[in-house]
Amino acid sequence: MLTLLKTLNLALAFILELFMLYAMGYWGFHLKQSTGIRWFVGIGLPVVVAIVWGIFLAPKSVMQTPPTVKMLGKLVLMESSAVLLYTTGKTNMAITFAIATAVNIMLVFVWKQF
Repeated sequence: MLTLLKTLNLALAFILELFMLYAMGYWGFHLKQSTGIRWFVGIGLPVVVAIVWGIFLAPKSVMQTPPTVKMLGKLVLMESSAVLLYTTGKTNMAITFAIATAVNIMLVFVWKQF
């Protein structure tokens, strides 16, 4: 049973990572700036975060980051995206995402799934 829960937690982690990128893009496209800036931020921010994530935070990342630093980095990026989502007026979605992220990262750390 614990093996199933650990597998589901890793699947949830992946879904939350994708949602983080969506939330950052959503925020970028809802800025009160010109259309060009909204497109630049709406596409550019998720791309930059995905690159940083792949290099430093992904399970098979290029750089070997210590587990504590990796978990802290994930927490900062994901909770930041929850705040960005909150600023767009998606309050319930942002709160749900923030809680799910915190629980998921805690379980990843406790179960040493990094």
